[in-house]
Amino acid sequence: MSSAAPSRLFPALHRAVRLFIAGSSLYSQRMAEQFGLHPTDMQLLNLLELLGPTTPGVLGRCSGLSSGGVTVVLDRLESAGYIRRSRNPADRRSILIAVVPARQKKLTASYATVQEQFRRVLGGFSDEELETVLRFFSAANEARPPAAQEPD
Repeated sequence: MSSAAPSRLFPALHRAVRLFIAGSSLYSQRMAEQFGLHPTDMQLLNLLELLGPTTPGVLGRCSGLSSGGVTVVLDRLESAGYIRRSRNPADRRSILIAVVPARQKKLTASYATVQEQFRRVLGGFSDEELETVLRFFSAANEARPPAAQEPD
């Protein structure tokens, strides 16, 4: 159901998404401070949890960080015991980065209240509505320019 004319709901939706992103970013920053981490560290840990063990190059593409920036974050995370570097069995020239499960459990536990609130909110929607929300976020993620690309 696509239309050429913008929906009257676009401004309200845009505002709601911006408020959600701002609130999420600020919450993530508070959580990072609680664990003695930088907000970027938390987001790379989030990416690693979502992607599973991956290479620094993939983390750079997903985050928009330079290879040097990724290395700095990974060094901090490794020093703090959150990640492990290991040889990549698929390519001996590269390494894989993986989250240390015990450390990840502590981080995940700290988000339990937020996750429960999120589940309660989602419980108020029908499967059809949730499919629409999922379609929106999937399309928004696909439409986002590559992280390393400068916005127009």
